[in-house]
Amino acid sequence: MEEDELEIEIADDASVEFINLVDPNGELYDQQRLESSETRTSFEILGRSDDFVTGDYELVALNGDEQIDTATATLEAECRITDVLWAAENPDMEWDTDLPHWDEYAAVVIENTGTIPSLLTELEWAGAPVARLQSKESQSYYHEKRLPPGETTVYSAGSVYATNDAVHSLDCNVLETEPMTVTAVVRVGPDPSYTQQITYDGDQSCELSIEDSSDELIAGGGEN
Repeated sequence: MEEDELEIEIADDASVEFINLVDPNGELYDQQRLESSETRTSFEILGRSDDFVTGDYELVALNGDEQIDTATATLEAECRITDVLWAAENPDMEWDTDLPHWDEYAAVVIENTGTIPSLLTELEWAGAPVARLQSKESQSYYHEKRLPPGETTVYSAGSVYATNDAVHSLDCNVLETEPMTVTAVVRVGPDPSYTQQITYDGDQSCELSIEDSSDELIAGGGEN
């Protein structure tokens, strides 16, 4: 993979006119034609508007109607959230400290263990302090963040850990240790989620502390 494209190289002495890319369902995903002197071509994988099916793809080299060779490419994106970090407890990270409430923000560490990139489109925070503050079940922030194979840190687009605003304040007396689950909505692969247990304490002002966390993949999430 090079950025969003699958790069293909053939042997210098091979006589290849076409290369077909066949998806895991046996359907032709795309075809590239090579001129007589060409030994390299590529297939666009993530830039197309149709859904991308992950799995084992077959590359078929053809000279006219004659099949010259085949190869298999495993194209998978499997993302998992490995950590959720609160700015107030991690002030040395790359927060925008010019924002008035930057210490209420969160960072989500997402690891893609697959072979191709995915794309993060949304972080949904169910049971987050900011959602409880607004008397909602969840709060969503929208993103467009590429998730290449490896580890990526995504900074939240809002005050996830906010316990008060200009109008309201959380009543921490009625809350104890409550779950907060963040789900990453991704374009390729299943949607990962991560649950963090937050303890609410304090009378006049709400005091938060993070207890423990766990991650999971949501079956059927994303575009598979």
